[in-house]
Amino acid sequence: MPAVQKQFEGFHSAIKLDEDDENAKLRMKRDTLIKALKAKMGDDVPTFEYFNQGSYSMFTGVVPVDGNYDIDVGLVFDCKQDKYPDPVVLKQKVRDALNSNFRTVAIRRPCVTVNYLVNGMADYHVDLAIYVKRDDDMLDLAKGKEGSASEFRVWQVSDPKKLTELIRTAFTDADELAQYRRCIRYLKRWRHVQFRNGGAPLSIALTVAAREWFKPNFSTAGKPLDLLAMLDWTNAMLSRSETDFTMEDGLYSRLKVQLPVTPYGDLMGHMTKGQMENFWERLQALRDALEAAESEDLPEDACKILNKQFGDDFKVPEKAETAKAVTAPVINTGSSA
Repeated sequence: MPAVQKQFEGFHSAIKLDEDDENAKLRMKRDTLIKALKAKMGDDVPTFEYFNQGSYSMFTGVVPVDGNYDIDVGLVFDCKQDKYPDPVVLKQKVRDALNSNFRTVAIRRPCVTVNYLVNGMADYHVDLAIYVKRDDDMLDLAKGKEGSASEFRVWQVSDPKKLTELIRTAFTDADELAQYRRCIRYLKRWRHVQFRNGGAPLSIALTVAAREWFKPNFSTAGKPLDLLAMLDWTNAMLSRSETDFTMEDGLYSRLKVQLPVTPYGDLMGHMTKGQMENFWERLQALRDALEAAESEDLPEDACKILNKQFGDDFKVPEKAETAKAVTAPVINTGSSA
């Protein structure tokens, strides 16, 4: 197997959302919005508290290919759903409080999205998930948008904080946890590169798929083998193919990724037959590329293969750089030594 761990870790450094740079800017945008909401919501609206959710809070954030950075924030209003039988009404109040000349605000089915524009182009956006309290430890999420029929304007029982905890604590060993997070980021960047024209699986679906099926892979000397970890994980997902049937599409294969918390839905369920078939084809191509890279002797040859899957941030080293890096075959344990 070629010695490409250095290139994988360099790739990770390039795509990881940096804590001291973009994350700081995202926090600033979040804090600005929270301040504006508290000032402008009006006395008739209950007070709220907020928490971070999504990749920012799960430590799996990736620098976006299109430059449009985002952060997901949950707003929990101090009331029950009976105060707003139509959840879109509360979302409209949030939208109206945040409208200004410096940003655009749109009500989407799962959230309220605030876009910041630079020279007419999206530069940052903040997705605000709107929740109200329940008598148990969970929350009710406002689903629906303006123009939706009444049956699509609903409060959905959710447990976002538990989901974040499950993702963040998937492994107790620090090295295994670090490899798990790196590999999630690799697959998320692969998603961005391979699905530029749409039809991509949800980012959270890939993250949950890692929690379900990712296994750490280290050499007998305790060194991480990210190439083999990615190959094992990709094969694990491909092995989870399930046959589905619809009257329109007939029989076809799907990957089902169940949300591990309430409401326990299929995170791939929104994908059409065509989108799912495209996903399978691209996932198989990734598996084939990882296998081909593993079979190469020279790091530069392996990295040329991987670059086509992960994009230009996966660097191909010069031959001179790797002349001393060609090693004897690695015996791996499949887990930390």
